[in-house]
Amino acid sequence: MESILHILGTLVTILFVGAVLYSLMNSYKKKKEKRRKEKELLTSKHIKIDNVHQFDLTPAGGYVKYPLDDKQYVRRFPQNFIAISLDTANEQPYSICQIGFAEYENGELKDKHYFYIQPPENRFTKSKDHEITWEKVKSADEFGEYWNAGMKNYFTGRTIVAHNSSYVIGCIEHALTVFGIKPPQFKHIDTLEIAKKLYTFDSNQLDAICSEMDIELEPHNSFSEADATAQFLQMAKKDFPVFIPKVHITHGSPSEEELMASAISIVEREEETPQVMFAPNEVSEGRLQKLLDLKYIEPGKTKGTFYATDTGLEFVDFIQ
Repeated sequence: MESILHILGTLVTILFVGAVLYSLMNSYKKKKEKRRKEKELLTSKHIKIDNVHQFDLTPAGGYVKYPLDDKQYVRRFPQNFIAISLDTANEQPYSICQIGFAEYENGELKDKHYFYIQPPENRFTKSKDHEITWEKVKSADEFGEYWNAGMKNYFTGRTIVAHNSSYVIGCIEHALTVFGIKPPQFKHIDTLEIAKKLYTFDSNQLDAICSEMDIELEPHNSFSEADATAQFLQMAKKDFPVFIPKVHITHGSPSEEELMASAISIVEREEETPQVMFAPNEVSEGRLQKLLDLKYIEPGKTKGTFYATDTGLEFVDFIQ
């Protein structure tokens, strides 16, 4: 019996020692990989922007904002979207120094991403986070490098949600212009626009909204701000279930599928006329008939009105 206990004790000791060694080896590998990445960042050659100030914008209305061509829009409430927030080093929109993403799928947080970014110059005069300095970001990748490495996948073909989204998307476009990258078509929802339209907050700043709505927010943390923006959008949907936000579109027109999804979304909860369904565009009799033929909508109780079907709402959910 004693020999069996001795053997078991030896096995336990061996397993314990093995686990400790494995943990130490794993920790060593992680530290080695971290040192390799830090060395790679320090020795990497970044894109040099010649005369970055040629891209500078002058203030208008109190602050500098990159002009967006996003007057076209559709209406719908996406189940899948990416909320973003960013910070700039100075007044120029291209000077992005940090950015956070909160990716939502079927109304739930799926993933989160947070990056420090090296702006084109070391002038820090406006950053919301006073702990972000040139020393902290000088080894980080520049915006153009992040974009080409895969950040573009967060934007292309996706619906973006941001507080003051025209400013945020303007910063993205300005940065892309500086790095000689053609901006893609952006689709964005503005929660600042929603706050002003639906609520009577004392202030429409994100931190004030979060305080009133009891949304957790870590100041100056871009991911926390992005996630708080997404939560506010979700809460607005619950508070005002009939309201359908605008999805602003840059660089082109909405697709046929987006126009159809917009018309269906308008009549999700209450019947409406074609004039309301297709606003701000003219009524398209061909598109209306197509929606009826596909059984995406059906006649409402009131003559001349229509209501969304379950099939139509399933179609809307597939549109990014």
